[in-house]
This record gives sequence, C-alpha cells and structure tokens, in this order.
Amino acid sequence: MNIYKNQKGVGLIEVLIALLLLAVGVLGYTILQLRAVDASSEALSRSQGMLILRGLAENMRANSQGQNNYPAVVRSYTNITSVPSVPARACFNPSVACTPTQMATYDAYIAARDAFEIGMNITMDNCPGVANAPIQRQCLFAAWGNTAISATNAAADISSCMGATGVYVNGSKCLMMEAY
Repeated sequence: MNIYKNQKGVGLIEVLIALLLLAVGVLGYTILQLRAVDASSEALSRSQGMLILRGLAENMRANSQGQNNYPAVVRSYTNITSVPSVPARACFNPSVACTPTQMATYDAYIAARDAFEIGMNITMDNCPGVANAPIQRQCLFAAWGNTAISATNAAADISSCMGATGVYVNGSKCLMMEAY
C-alpha cells in the first residue's frame, strides 16, 4: 500500500487539466459560432441591399424618358432620418398617369423607404474610377451599419464606402451597383 501513498491528488490534477483543455475547446467553438452568425448577418444585408438596388435599377431602365431625373431624386432621399413621406403623386396605380419625372420620384421613394426599413441608406452618383470615361456611368450605393453616405442635390459623398478609384474602404458595409 505504500506505493499509492505518494500518488494522492494526482487524479484530481489530471481531471482539472482535462477540464481546462475542454473549456478552451468550447470557447474556440463559441467564437467560431459567433463569427458564423456575423457572416450570415452580413450576407443577409448584402442580399437585401442588392434586391433594393436591382429593383431601382430595373425601374430606371423601364423609365428611359425619366433617367436624367433619377440621380437628383435618389440623392434627395439619401439623408433621411425617418420613413420618407409619400410623394405628391403616388404612381402605384395603373389607372393614374404619371410623367417620367413623377415616376422617377416615386421609384426613388420606394427604394429609399425599403432601404430605411432595414437600416440602410441609398444614394446615386457617378461611378468611381471612371472619371475620364467619355460617357459617365451612374452607380447606385447602399450603406448600412457604421458606414455613412451623404448627398446634396449635386453630388454624393461615398468616401466612407469606397475611394475615388472604386476600391472599397476596408471594413465598410456598403454596396455599389452600376445603374446605366
């Protein structure tokens, strides 16, 4: 029996070390799960932003006579802090005739309202990185989270989203889509 007398407490230390290793493994798994949830949330935001921008771009293509009106009316809905009010002329009823300008305003309102409801902000400006192109292309932008975009009637400030060459700013939460 003298052989086991020197081994008192060794089993308890082994159990504590095993528990410590298990705790480290569980902690690593928990961190992995949190990153997966963040990635899923980011993917959802990108998908929702793409749907809104794609819908607006398709409406712009359908309203070819009003295309020149879209940049200014979309920018007019950029800095909203509450749900925008319905424009004077709501063009959702087929029996109501709207001018191309009124349709552009209504399309911008719908996109801005939908974006606001999911915590996004939209704007429209010349596409970055193509300043010397013979024909300026218009791009739609959506931003969410801590990425702020702003606009006046003349231009949009997307510098927190992407640089002048069209490269996304590291850590920004935004999308760009060429409209026409």
